[in-house]
Amino acid sequence: MKPKTDQAIQTKQILAEKVTRLAESAQVRNFTGKAKVLRLEVPISSTDALSWLAVQPGLMKFYWANRERNLETAAIGQADRIVSDGSTDHDALFDRLTQKLSSTDGEIRYYGGMRFDLHRVADGAWRAYGSYRFFLPRFELCLRGGKGSLACNLRLSRGKAFSLSTILAELDALLFPRAERDAKMPRLVKREDTPDRATWGQNLNRALASLEQGVYTKIVLARKSALEFDSKLNPFILLRSLKTATKDCFHFCFVPETATAFIGASPERLYARDGRNLKTEALAGTRPRGSNRKTDEQLGQELLQSEKDIREHRLVVDGIREALSPLCQTLQAEDGVRLLRLSQSQHLLSAFQAKLNGGITDGQLLGRLHPTPAVGGYPTTNAVAEIKRLESFDRGWYAGPIGWVGRDKAEFAVAIRSGLVEESRLYLFAGAGIVKGSTAKGEWNEIENKISDFIKVLAGS
Repeated sequence: MKPKTDQAIQTKQILAEKVTRLAESAQVRNFTGKAKVLRLEVPISSTDALSWLAVQPGLMKFYWANRERNLETAAIGQADRIVSDGSTDHDALFDRLTQKLSSTDGEIRYYGGMRFDLHRVADGAWRAYGSYRFFLPRFELCLRGGKGSLACNLRLSRGKAFSLSTILAELDALLFPRAERDAKMPRLVKREDTPDRATWGQNLNRALASLEQGVYTKIVLARKSALEFDSKLNPFILLRSLKTATKDCFHFCFVPETATAFIGASPERLYARDGRNLKTEALAGTRPRGSNRKTDEQLGQELLQSEKDIREHRLVVDGIREALSPLCQTLQAEDGVRLLRLSQSQHLLSAFQAKLNGGITDGQLLGRLHPTPAVGGYPTTNAVAEIKRLESFDRGWYAGPIGWVGRDKAEFAVAIRSGLVEESRLYLFAGAGIVKGSTAKGEWNEIENKISDFIKVLAGS
C-alpha cells in the first residue's frame, strides 16, 4: 500500500511535539509518585483502521470493533502489559489491572483476552497467548462517531523514565497507507476436522448418556477444523472480508509476539459495564438463514417454536440470572425472546440490564459469568469437566472473553466464530449446545453453519 504523505507527516509531527514537551516537563523529569499512565492524542482524518494496522512494523497488535459499530480501535506496541502463562484465576488478573488503572482517566484501556479454561495448560500455537494477556498499547488509532484520533500512551514509574528517543523513533516508523484493493485469498488445499464425524458421533452419544443420568442438563461440544492453504494467510485481509460479511458482530484480531493471529466475528456480548451499570445477554438456539424472505421467516418461526431450542435458551437465561443475582442491586431481563439475525444464521436472544452492588469488580463478573451455559453448559462445573474429557484439542482462547478494560468501563465479547491464523494454516473453532433431543448429524451441521462465514469468505463467494 502506498503511504499517505503530507497529512500523515503533519499528524506525526504534532504528536511528536506533544510527547517531547511532556518528556521535558517538570511533571515527568521530577516524577517520584506511584506509577501512572499518561495519554496524548491528536485528531486524525478518516483512516481505514485495518489497513493501518496491517502495514505497521512489528508485532503485538490488536483490533477491536464493537457490535454497534460506534467504536473501532487499532492498537500497536506495548507501553505496559499483564501476562500469565500458568494456571490462574480472574481475580488475580483484575487485581493487577485495577491497580494499574487506578490513576488513569476513562480513555485509557488495556486490551486483551484469556483462555476458555484458565486452568488447562496451553499447547501448540496457543502457547504464545498465555492464560491471559492484556496490554496497554503504545499507539492507538481510535474511530468513534465519525471522528478519529491517534494516541500515544506513556507509563511513568518511579526511577524509570521512558526513552524519548525510542518513542519518537517508533512514532516516526508508523505508516499511513492509502486504501488499496485487497489481494485474493489463497487457495484451500486440505481440511481436517477434530473430531472427525465418527468420533463426533461417539462423543455426542457419551454426552447424551450423561444427560440422561443427570450429570448436566446441557453441554457445549466444540470442533476444530484445520484448513491448509497454498500460501500464507493475511489475517487483516481475512478479517476485513469477514467484517463485510458479518455486520452485526464484534470483530477482533489479536497478534501477540509471534507470527500468529487470533481473529473472529462474534455475535455474543459477554458483558459491557459502565460504572455500576451492566449489560449482558443470553444467546442460544440456532437456525440457518433462508434463501428467500419466506423461507427465512419460516426458519425463524421454527426456532421460536422449537421446544428443544427454547429449553436450551432457557438454561442460558437461568444460568446468567443465577450467576449475577448475588452481585446485583437490580437485574432485569427483557420480556420474551427475540431473534438475532446474522448473515448465515439466526439465534434466540434475551438481553439483561443490571445495577451492580457497590464494589463489584470485573474479576468477580468474569468469575461468575464465564463460561456461560451458551459456551460451556449447565451446571458449569460438571459440563466443563466433561468437555476436558471429550475434547482432544486445546480450545485456547476460543469461547473465552476478549475485549478491553478501563478504569470505570469494560466490554467483553465471547470469542466464538473465531480462528487462529498460523502462516498458511487456519484453525477454525465452533461449538454446538447438546441437550436432550440433540442428534449427531444436526449438531455437526449446526457447527458447519457457524463456520460458513469463514468458509465463504475464503472461497471468495
